[in-house]
Amino acid sequence: LTIELEPVQPYVHLRHFRYSDPEACMAAVGQIAADGSLHGHRADFVDGTAFGLDEIYLTVGAYSEVAPWVSDYTGQRIYYQSLRGPREDFLTIRDYLWRWDTDWFWCSRPFGVQRPLIRRAWPRRYRRSDVYRALVAFDRRHRLSDTLTANRGRAPREAVIQDVEIPLSRSAEFLRFFAAEVGMSPVWLCPLRLRGEASWPLYPMRPGEVYVNFGFWGTVPLPPGRADGYHNRLVEEEVAALGGHKGLYSTSFYSREQFWALYNGPAYEQLKQEYDGGGRLSGLYEKCVRGQ
Repeated sequence: LTIELEPVQPYVHLRHFRYSDPEACMAAVGQIAADGSLHGHRADFVDGTAFGLDEIYLTVGAYSEVAPWVSDYTGQRIYYQSLRGPREDFLTIRDYLWRWDTDWFWCSRPFGVQRPLIRRAWPRRYRRSDVYRALVAFDRRHRLSDTLTANRGRAPREAVIQDVEIPLSRSAEFLRFFAAEVGMSPVWLCPLRLRGEASWPLYPMRPGEVYVNFGFWGTVPLPPGRADGYHNRLVEEEVAALGGHKGLYSTSFYSREQFWALYNGPAYEQLKQEYDGGGRLSGLYEKCVRGQ
Protein backbone atom coordinates (compact mmCIF):
# COMPACT_ATOMS: atom_id res chain seq x y z
CA LEU A 1 0.00 0.00 0.00
CA THR A 2 1.37 3.40 -1.01
CA ILE A 3 -0.18 6.52 0.48
CA GLU A 4 0.39 9.88 -1.17
CA LEU A 5 0.90 12.70 1.31
CA GLU A 6 0.30 16.42 0.78
CA PRO A 7 2.39 19.13 2.45
CA VAL A 8 0.27 21.34 4.69
CA GLN A 9 0.53 24.69 6.43
CA PRO A 10 -0.42 25.40 10.06
CA TYR A 11 -3.76 27.08 9.36
CA VAL A 12 -6.69 27.11 6.96
CA HIS A 13 -8.32 30.40 6.00
CA LEU A 14 -12.05 29.81 5.44
CA ARG A 15 -14.38 31.97 3.39
CA HIS A 16 -18.12 31.27 3.35
CA PHE A 17 -20.08 32.33 0.25
CA ARG A 18 -23.88 32.34 0.37
CA TYR A 19 -26.10 31.55 -2.62
CA SER A 20 -29.84 32.06 -2.86
CA ASP A 21 -30.54 29.34 -5.43
CA PRO A 22 -28.99 25.98 -6.39
CA GLU A 23 -28.12 27.03 -9.93
CA ALA A 24 -25.90 29.90 -8.77
CA CYS A 25 -24.19 27.63 -6.26
CA MET A 26 -23.44 24.95 -8.86
CA ALA A 27 -22.11 27.56 -11.26
CA ALA A 28 -19.65 28.57 -8.53
CA VAL A 29 -18.64 24.93 -8.07
CA GLY A 30 -17.94 24.78 -11.80
CA GLN A 31 -15.75 27.87 -11.54
CA ILE A 32 -13.74 26.32 -8.70
CA ALA A 33 -13.31 23.08 -10.65
CA ALA A 34 -12.07 25.01 -13.68
CA ASP A 35 -9.90 27.67 -12.03
CA GLY A 36 -9.05 26.40 -8.56
CA SER A 37 -10.38 29.64 -7.11
CA LEU A 38 -13.57 31.56 -6.39
CA HIS A 39 -13.87 35.34 -6.65
CA GLY A 40 -10.09 35.59 -6.65
CA HIS A 41 -9.61 33.41 -3.57
CA ARG A 42 -7.52 30.23 -3.89
CA ALA A 43 -9.46 27.04 -3.19
CA ASP A 44 -7.28 24.36 -1.61
CA PHE A 45 -10.48 22.95 -0.09
CA VAL A 46 -14.16 23.31 -0.85
CA ASP A 47 -17.41 21.92 0.49
CA GLY A 48 -20.92 23.24 0.95
CA THR A 49 -23.94 23.17 3.22
CA ALA A 50 -27.54 23.69 2.12
CA PHE A 51 -29.91 24.86 4.85
CA GLY A 52 -32.60 25.44 2.21
CA LEU A 53 -32.89 26.24 -1.48
CA ASP A 54 -32.40 29.92 -0.72
CA GLU A 55 -29.60 29.46 1.81
CA ILE A 56 -26.66 27.50 0.46
CA TYR A 57 -23.07 28.10 1.56
CA LEU A 58 -19.88 27.16 -0.22
CA THR A 59 -16.88 27.15 2.08
CA VAL A 60 -13.57 27.72 0.35
CA GLY A 61 -10.43 26.97 2.35
CA ALA A 62 -6.86 28.03 1.63
CA TYR A 63 -3.67 27.06 3.45
CA SER A 64 -2.10 29.85 5.49
CA GLU A 65 1.18 30.21 7.38
CA VAL A 66 -0.33 32.76 9.77
CA ALA A 67 -3.73 33.42 11.34
CA PRO A 68 -4.96 36.62 13.06
CA TRP A 69 -7.22 34.45 15.19
CA VAL A 70 -8.21 30.78 15.44
CA SER A 71 -11.70 29.47 16.15
CA ASP A 72 -12.45 26.41 18.27
CA TYR A 73 -15.52 24.29 17.57
CA THR A 74 -14.71 21.45 19.95
CA GLY A 75 -16.23 23.26 22.94
CA GLN A 76 -19.47 25.24 23.18
CA ARG A 77 -19.42 26.60 19.64
CA ILE A 78 -20.72 24.44 16.78
CA TYR A 79 -19.01 24.44 13.40
CA TYR A 80 -21.97 24.13 11.02
CA GLN A 81 -23.78 26.96 12.79
CA SER A 82 -20.76 29.21 12.21
CA LEU A 83 -21.38 29.10 8.46
CA ARG A 84 -24.26 31.52 9.00
CA GLY A 85 -22.02 33.93 10.88
CA PRO A 86 -18.98 35.96 9.79
CA ARG A 87 -17.86 35.34 6.23
CA GLU A 88 -14.25 34.57 7.23
CA ASP A 89 -12.75 32.19 9.75
CA PHE A 90 -9.45 30.51 10.62
CA LEU A 91 -8.82 27.01 11.92
CA THR A 92 -5.68 25.06 12.68
CA ILE A 93 -5.07 22.42 10.04
CA ARG A 94 -5.88 19.70 12.59
CA ASP A 95 -9.18 21.29 13.57
CA TYR A 96 -10.06 21.82 9.92
CA LEU A 97 -9.57 18.15 9.09
CA TRP A 98 -11.71 17.17 12.11
CA ARG A 99 -14.16 20.08 11.90
CA TRP A 100 -17.23 17.91 11.31
CA ASP A 101 -16.47 15.23 13.89
CA THR A 102 -17.36 17.01 17.15
CA ASP A 103 -21.03 17.21 16.12
CA TRP A 104 -20.99 14.46 13.47
CA PHE A 105 -21.80 17.20 10.97
CA TRP A 106 -25.16 18.21 12.56
CA CYS A 107 -26.28 14.74 13.61
CA SER A 108 -25.57 15.35 17.30
CA ARG A 109 -28.86 17.26 17.51
CA PRO A 110 -31.09 14.29 18.47
CA PHE A 111 -28.92 13.65 21.53
CA GLY A 112 -29.38 17.20 22.79
CA VAL A 113 -25.67 17.91 22.52
CA GLN A 114 -26.34 21.20 20.73
CA ARG A 115 -28.35 22.58 23.65
CA PRO A 116 -26.05 24.76 25.78
CA LEU A 117 -26.83 23.17 29.15
CA ILE A 118 -26.48 19.60 27.89
CA ARG A 119 -23.39 20.50 25.90
CA ARG A 120 -21.64 21.87 28.97
CA ALA A 121 -22.47 18.68 30.89
CA TRP A 122 -21.49 16.32 28.04
CA PRO A 123 -17.79 15.42 28.46
CA ARG A 124 -15.73 16.84 25.63
CA ARG A 125 -13.97 13.52 25.04
CA TYR A 126 -17.34 11.95 24.18
CA ARG A 127 -18.30 14.60 21.61
CA ARG A 128 -17.24 12.61 18.58
CA SER A 129 -18.77 10.63 15.76
CA ASP A 130 -18.01 7.10 16.97
CA VAL A 131 -19.85 7.78 20.25
CA TYR A 132 -22.93 9.10 18.44
CA ARG A 133 -22.79 6.16 16.04
CA ALA A 134 -22.84 3.72 18.95
CA LEU A 135 -25.85 5.53 20.45
CA VAL A 136 -27.70 5.32 17.13
CA ALA A 137 -26.95 1.59 16.88
CA PHE A 138 -28.27 1.06 20.42
CA ASP A 139 -31.44 3.01 19.60
CA ARG A 140 -32.06 0.99 16.44
CA ARG A 141 -31.40 -2.31 18.17
CA HIS A 142 -33.93 -1.57 20.89
CA ARG A 143 -36.30 0.58 18.76
CA LEU A 144 -36.45 3.25 21.45
CA SER A 145 -37.20 6.18 19.12
CA ASP A 146 -39.81 4.18 17.20
CA THR A 147 -41.58 3.24 20.41
CA LEU A 148 -41.53 6.82 21.69
CA THR A 149 -42.89 8.15 18.39
CA ALA A 150 -45.73 5.61 18.40
CA ASN A 151 -46.60 6.31 22.04
CA ARG A 152 -46.91 10.00 21.23
CA GLY A 153 -49.29 9.27 18.37
CA ARG A 154 -46.98 10.76 15.77
CA ALA A 155 -46.40 9.58 12.22
CA PRO A 156 -43.68 6.93 11.92
CA ARG A 157 -40.34 8.21 10.67
CA GLU A 158 -38.09 6.83 7.97
CA ALA A 159 -34.31 6.93 8.23
CA VAL A 160 -32.90 8.53 5.08
CA ILE A 161 -29.14 8.10 5.37
CA GLN A 162 -27.29 8.30 2.08
CA ASP A 163 -24.37 9.76 0.19
CA VAL A 164 -24.97 10.18 -3.53
CA GLU A 165 -22.85 11.51 -6.38
CA ILE A 166 -24.62 13.53 -9.07
CA PRO A 167 -23.01 15.04 -12.19
CA LEU A 168 -22.52 18.77 -11.66
CA SER A 169 -24.76 19.53 -14.64
CA ARG A 170 -27.71 17.86 -12.86
CA SER A 171 -26.86 18.76 -9.26
CA ALA A 172 -29.13 21.81 -8.95
CA GLU A 173 -31.96 19.64 -10.24
CA PHE A 174 -31.26 17.03 -7.58
CA LEU A 175 -31.18 19.58 -4.78
CA ARG A 176 -34.58 20.95 -5.86
CA PHE A 177 -35.99 17.42 -6.03
CA PHE A 178 -34.66 16.60 -2.57
CA ALA A 179 -36.11 19.73 -1.00
CA ALA A 180 -39.52 19.05 -2.53
CA GLU A 181 -39.78 15.29 -1.96
CA VAL A 182 -37.74 14.66 1.20
CA GLY A 183 -37.39 18.04 2.86
CA MET A 184 -34.49 17.21 5.16
CA SER A 185 -31.90 19.84 5.99
CA PRO A 186 -29.07 20.64 6.24
CA VAL A 187 -27.55 18.76 3.30
CA TRP A 188 -23.81 18.45 2.79
CA LEU A 189 -22.27 19.18 -0.62
CA CYS A 190 -18.83 17.92 -1.58
CA PRO A 191 -17.55 18.44 -5.16
CA LEU A 192 -15.27 15.73 -6.52
CA ARG A 193 -13.54 14.63 -9.70
CA LEU A 194 -11.39 11.65 -10.54
CA ARG A 195 -7.67 12.22 -10.88
CA GLY A 196 -6.30 11.22 -14.26
CA GLU A 197 -8.01 8.88 -16.69
CA ALA A 198 -8.40 5.83 -14.45
CA SER A 199 -11.86 5.10 -13.06
CA TRP A 200 -12.92 2.97 -10.10
CA PRO A 201 -13.98 -0.40 -11.53
CA LEU A 202 -16.87 -1.09 -9.14
CA TYR A 203 -18.01 2.51 -8.73
CA PRO A 204 -17.95 3.86 -12.29
CA MET A 205 -17.42 7.61 -12.62
CA ARG A 206 -16.44 9.37 -15.82
CA PRO A 207 -12.88 10.76 -15.82
CA GLY A 208 -12.80 14.52 -16.18
CA GLU A 209 -16.41 15.02 -15.10
CA VAL A 210 -17.21 17.00 -11.96
CA TYR A 211 -19.69 15.44 -9.54
CA VAL A 212 -21.26 16.73 -6.36
CA ASN A 213 -21.65 14.39 -3.43
CA PHE A 214 -24.80 15.11 -1.43
CA GLY A 215 -24.83 13.76 2.12
CA PHE A 216 -28.06 13.60 4.11
CA TRP A 217 -28.42 11.74 7.34
CA GLY A 218 -31.54 11.80 9.46
CA THR A 219 -35.20 10.82 9.66
CA VAL A 220 -38.33 12.28 8.09
CA PRO A 221 -42.01 11.53 8.79
CA LEU A 222 -43.70 9.11 6.44
CA PRO A 223 -46.74 10.42 4.53
CA PRO A 224 -50.03 8.74 5.50
CA GLY A 225 -50.35 5.33 3.90
CA ARG A 226 -46.70 5.10 2.89
CA ALA A 227 -44.49 2.25 4.06
CA ASP A 228 -40.92 2.45 5.32
CA GLY A 229 -38.58 2.88 2.36
CA TYR A 230 -40.79 5.39 0.54
CA HIS A 231 -38.31 8.28 0.57
CA ASN A 232 -35.27 6.07 0.03
CA ARG A 233 -36.86 4.61 -3.09
CA LEU A 234 -37.61 8.09 -4.41
CA VAL A 235 -33.99 9.12 -3.90
CA GLU A 236 -32.67 5.93 -5.49
CA GLU A 237 -34.82 6.41 -8.59
CA GLU A 238 -33.91 10.09 -8.96
CA VAL A 239 -30.19 9.43 -8.56
CA ALA A 240 -30.32 6.85 -11.36
CA ALA A 241 -32.41 9.15 -13.57
CA LEU A 242 -29.83 11.93 -13.20
CA GLY A 243 -26.90 9.67 -14.08
CA GLY A 244 -25.55 9.44 -10.54
CA HIS A 245 -24.52 6.77 -8.05
CA LYS A 246 -25.06 6.27 -4.37
CA GLY A 247 -22.84 4.85 -1.67
CA LEU A 248 -23.75 1.26 -0.92
CA TYR A 249 -23.83 1.67 2.85
CA SER A 250 -27.32 3.14 2.39
CA THR A 251 -30.67 1.37 2.07
CA SER A 252 -31.00 -0.02 -1.48
CA PHE A 253 -33.86 -1.53 -3.46
CA TYR A 254 -32.30 -2.23 -6.87
CA SER A 255 -33.19 -5.30 -8.86
CA ARG A 256 -30.20 -7.51 -9.54
CA GLU A 257 -30.09 -6.30 -13.15
CA GLN A 258 -30.20 -2.61 -12.17
CA PHE A 259 -27.55 -3.09 -9.52
CA TRP A 260 -24.98 -4.73 -11.76
CA ALA A 261 -25.63 -2.26 -14.58
CA LEU A 262 -24.71 0.55 -12.17
CA TYR A 263 -21.83 -1.16 -10.32
CA ASN A 264 -20.02 -2.96 -13.14
CA GLY A 265 -21.16 -6.54 -12.76
CA PRO A 266 -18.57 -8.01 -15.18
CA ALA A 267 -15.66 -6.50 -13.25
CA TYR A 268 -17.07 -7.75 -9.96
CA GLU A 269 -17.65 -11.24 -11.35
CA GLN A 270 -14.02 -11.41 -12.46
CA LEU A 271 -12.85 -10.50 -8.95
CA LYS A 272 -15.30 -12.93 -7.40
CA GLN A 273 -14.05 -15.81 -9.52
CA GLU A 274 -10.43 -14.98 -8.77
CA TYR A 275 -10.73 -14.62 -4.99
CA ASP A 276 -13.87 -16.59 -4.10
CA GLY A 277 -14.42 -19.03 -6.93
CA GLY A 278 -16.13 -21.46 -4.60
CA GLY A 279 -18.77 -18.92 -3.60
CA ARG A 280 -18.20 -19.29 0.15
CA LEU A 281 -18.80 -15.58 0.79
CA SER A 282 -21.95 -13.58 0.18
CA GLY A 283 -21.92 -11.45 -2.96
CA LEU A 284 -21.99 -7.67 -3.12
CA TYR A 285 -25.64 -7.57 -4.18
CA GLU A 286 -26.66 -9.91 -1.37
CA LYS A 287 -24.84 -7.78 1.18
CA CYS A 288 -25.85 -4.33 -0.03
CA VAL A 289 -29.43 -4.89 -1.19
CA ARG A 290 -30.59 -8.10 0.49
CA GLY A 291 -28.86 -7.35 3.78
CA GLN A 292 -27.41 -10.85 4.01
